[in-house]
Amino acid sequence: MKKPVLLGIIASVSMGLFLFFLTVNQNSSGSPVERDEIMGSNDSEQPMLPGEQFIHSWMWNEDGTLRTHLQDYENSDPNVALGAESLSESLGLWLLYVVEKKDQPLFDRGVDVLQAHFLGQDGWIYWKVGHPTQKVTTNALVDDLRIAEALYKASALWSEPGYLELAKQIGQSIMKRNVVEGMFVDFHDIRSNWSNRSITLSYLNSFAFEEMFHHQQVSEEAYHKSIQFLQALPLKQGFFPFSYDVEENVYHYHQEVNMIDQLYIYYHLVRTGAEADEFWRFVQDTFYSQGWLYGVYDVQTKKPSVEYESPAVYGLMILAALEKKDNAFALDVYYRMIRFQTLSPENQYYGGYMDYYSNDTHIFDNLIPLLAERKMYHAGLLY
Repeated sequence: MKKPVLLGIIASVSMGLFLFFLTVNQNSSGSPVERDEIMGSNDSEQPMLPGEQFIHSWMWNEDGTLRTHLQDYENSDPNVALGAESLSESLGLWLLYVVEKKDQPLFDRGVDVLQAHFLGQDGWIYWKVGHPTQKVTTNALVDDLRIAEALYKASALWSEPGYLELAKQIGQSIMKRNVVEGMFVDFHDIRSNWSNRSITLSYLNSFAFEEMFHHQQVSEEAYHKSIQFLQALPLKQGFFPFSYDVEENVYHYHQEVNMIDQLYIYYHLVRTGAEADEFWRFVQDTFYSQGWLYGVYDVQTKKPSVEYESPAVYGLMILAALEKKDNAFALDVYYRMIRFQTLSPENQYYGGYMDYYSNDTHIFDNLIPLLAERKMYHAGLLY
C-alpha cells in the first residue's frame, strides 16, 4: 500500500530536492492524446514564458502526460515517480498555470490528458501513471483538490459547463473517499476501499475549499470547520506541524522541516485572512540576512540541515508574498530564483531549472516557479 508521506507533493518534492537543489490511451472524444497536440502553439494572448517553452520542448511524453524527470530512470519503488512516469500533482499545477495564462485550447488538452490517463471511477484520480507494469491504487488529496480548483476557475473564466461538471465529480469523490471523522485525509485506496487516518497539513487547500463551498459541495459548517482548523494550527518554535491524526486528535511535528511543506501551509493559511507572523518573519529575516533560503531547517536551532536552494521554495515564497500583497519581497525572491534558470536562448535547455551535474531536472522544480512568474505578470510586477 502506498505510504502517505510519499503521496503527491511529498514524493515529488523529495525527488526534486535531490536532483536539483545541490547548487495509447483514449481521450474524451475517443482519439489518442498525442504529444504534438498538447504542445500545439501559443493560443493565448499572453506571451509564452521561458519556463513554459522548456516544458513544451522537453517534458512531454508521447501520450501527452508530463514527465517527472527529464532523464529516464528504471523504477522498482511504486511509492515514488521517476523518469517518464507522470504525477497528478504535475497535471494539477499545469492546469492552474494554463488557467492563469488564460489559454483555453491548452487547458482543453490538459483536460483530455486527465480523462484519458488519470481519471478513474466516479471522479477518483490516480496519483501516478506511466509505469510499464505497476498500477497504483491510491489517490492524493492534495492533487485532487488542485485539479478541482483549476477546473472551477476555468469554468468561471470561460463559462464552460463541462469544466464545472468534472470539478463537481472530483469534489464528490473527495467528499466520499477522503473524509474520515469529518476531516480530510491524505489518500483512499480504491482496491481495498480504505482511507488512511491522517492528514498531511500541506495538503489542505483553502482555495479549493472555497470553490467547493461556493458550489455547494461542502456544507457551510464543514467549510468553516476546515478553515478554522487551518487557522488554528499550533506552531512549535515558529514552524507548523507536519500532519494530524484524525482519530487520535494529535499533531505530529518533525525535528527537521521541509520548507516546501511549511510554505504550502502558510500560503493557504494567508488565503483565509489569517497570519503566522513568527514563521513569515523567519522566512524574510533568513532570506535577507543570508541572501537565500535553504530547503530544510532544524526546528530547534533554526539552522539549515542542507546546503541547497530550491526554485520551488522560492516559487512558493513568491506565491505567499503575492497573496499578502508584499510585492517588494516577491520581486526580491524572484531575482534570486531565476539565478537558477537557464536563460541563454542558445542553450538547448532554455527556460529550464536544470541540475547540470546530472543533466536533469524535476518537473515540480519548473512548474511552481512558472506559476509564480505568471502570477507576477498578472500582478503588474513583470513586463
